[in-house]
Amino acid sequence: MQIIVNPAAAGGRLGRQWPRLEERLRALGIDLPTVWTRAPGHASDLAAEAVAAGHQVVVAAGGDGTICEVLEGLQRTGRGALAILPLGTGNDAARALGLPLRFEAAARVLLDGVPRPVDVMRAGERSVLNAIGIGLLGAINVNASRIKAVRGIAAYLAAASTTLFRYRCPEIELLDGDGFHYRGPMTILAIQSGPTTGGGFRLCPGARPDDGEIDVTLVSHTGVPARLGALSHAVRGTLASKPFTSERRIRRLELRCAEPLPCHWDGNPGAIEPPGLLFEALAGAQEVLLPRAAPPL
Repeated sequence: MQIIVNPAAAGGRLGRQWPRLEERLRALGIDLPTVWTRAPGHASDLAAEAVAAGHQVVVAAGGDGTICEVLEGLQRTGRGALAILPLGTGNDAARALGLPLRFEAAARVLLDGVPRPVDVMRAGERSVLNAIGIGLLGAINVNASRIKAVRGIAAYLAAASTTLFRYRCPEIELLDGDGFHYRGPMTILAIQSGPTTGGGFRLCPGARPDDGEIDVTLVSHTGVPARLGALSHAVRGTLASKPFTSERRIRRLELRCAEPLPCHWDGNPGAIEPPGLLFEALAGAQEVLLPRAAPPL
């Protein structure tokens, strides 16, 4: 077992706090080799290297983005179980999986947890565990990553305050394998295996990480006032009540676009390039170390 630490997680606090957290791990009888990430995407390479070196379990210490990168490395090798120390800002993936958020309780899962299969979302060649956000939420995430003066939730809120007013809804096309077809403007497209993203936005409140399907919520065209209302409904998990919103539970979704679309992969900023991307649910594709007494997800 090896730990991969992202020192930039939680707005950079994890790097400063890790020496004390490592002491708390040792007090629990956990003394594991640890490596630190140096740049975005590095955790994927470190996870693949850990498996190649013989580690059967790789621990992601950080937030949702770190977990997603470690998952990518494990999926790349086709081996290794994922364990999680949820030490980020939002920790939506850990919540979806029923993992404890208190440090000592999460650490004890490393000692007595059991591997259980959970779903993976495949987006083209990329693997994602919990949430993909396209459109407005993707643009906020991308803009937040460019803010250097502050980090974490402060950067997200600063980016949201301007992006809400400047965002222009692009035209997209969506098709699934069951006859669903949409062509039109898009404010938000949430593709999720878990119910929340962004630290508690319930964009897909019925999503489960082990049902073999992905939940999709589409918010079509909205003006600024409706966008503010949509975010409020997203916090409460009631977006489906709005006439400009539609929800689906599927195994496969094709997205077509004529221009780049800002997005995030479990909080990691990115873009979807034309002509688009295929999303698929891979049922039970990743083993994750979960509490032994945890109820079904």
